[in-house]
Amino acid sequence: MKSLKRLCVFSLALAALALASTSFAGDKTPKADNLTTCPVSGEKLGEMGKPLVFTYEDQEVKLCCKSCKKDFDKDPAKYLKLIRAADKK
Repeated sequence: MKSLKRLCVFSLALAALALASTSFAGDKTPKADNLTTCPVSGEKLGEMGKPLVFTYEDQEVKLCCKSCKKDFDKDPAKYLKLIRAADKK
């Protein structure tokens, strides 16, 4: 019976720690994407309607349309490099 109680207390403590760590991980604000053009197509953002905005590896990404997301997903490092270079300017 003592073992069962210890197991329950340990399980609850572990669950509480897991919950606490996930709440801190979600508090990070992504780095802003300062590009005014789509890094995939080169089109000016907003010309084809509302840009597609999402977060990838703690970086905000703005694309001109959903079809550019497919290309982004094939080689995200290539496009993140363009976005981060614009942040340095």
